[in-house]
Amino acid sequence: MGSDSREAAAEGAYATIGDLASRLDVGIDAGEPAGLAVGRDLGDEELAAIRDPFACLADRHHQATIEMPLRLGRLPGKAPKAFGSLGFPRIRGRDAAALGKLPSPSNPHARKDIALMGPGGMGKAHLAQAYGHECRARGHKTHCLKAGELRDKLAKAAERGDAARALGTLVRPSCLIAGEVGRCVFDRARTDLLFDVVDRRHEREGPSTLVLTSNTPVNDWDGLFTGDDALPCALDRMFDKASAFVMRGPSFRGAGCVTLSVESVPSVTRIQR
Repeated sequence: MGSDSREAAAEGAYATIGDLASRLDVGIDAGEPAGLAVGRDLGDEELAAIRDPFACLADRHHQATIEMPLRLGRLPGKAPKAFGSLGFPRIRGRDAAALGKLPSPSNPHARKDIALMGPGGMGKAHLAQAYGHECRARGHKTHCLKAGELRDKLAKAAERGDAARALGTLVRPSCLIAGEVGRCVFDRARTDLLFDVVDRRHEREGPSTLVLTSNTPVNDWDGLFTGDDALPCALDRMFDKASAFVMRGPSFRGAGCVTLSVESVPSVTRIQR
């Protein structure tokens, strides 16, 4: 290797060490490992011995920054849902291509909400959780809960007089996933608090997307929420800029079920003489 090539490789190693250190929030730039290498007369092997531990620690730090928010955001960490395991080849229809673009989550930056509507077994929860994992992997704070959990969270906060804090935990995440809308009814107080969540998310700065899943058509939601103007206002904000997927077709459930046929035979009765 010529001297120019060695110098280029060394400069690349310095830059790599500086980049890895910054990922660990350690204040080291490329000049410091370069000064150390010159002062200690370090060669390629010595530079690699410095770079490799930084790379290992940076990878562990990156994994921890993903796993911890996943636990706090209540996204399933064991066997996490992924877009590739849903079975997109089975999905047809005029707008199937739009659904196929969900793995590249640009909605938080575009401040667009997502609604996944349709009967059970269509993969709505799978898609919502997979989307949450993709958002989290791209550095977006994500929180996932079911509508019943959302209602109970708001109810407990109201009882404790701590509604502001509860609302803050639902407004701060860039991606908020509320599943199974329609499985429970919100009374007037909880409907008003839910409207506050939607309204504050609509007005917040930065990336923001609300992901809803429901077996119940939106036209029937007036029986799920109690109030005069809160629901129409909340729906206006939810669907002002949204991608609403109305899903139809056979259920995905039972695809791995194997039906086995067995039968019994009559017992033989022996005649004693």
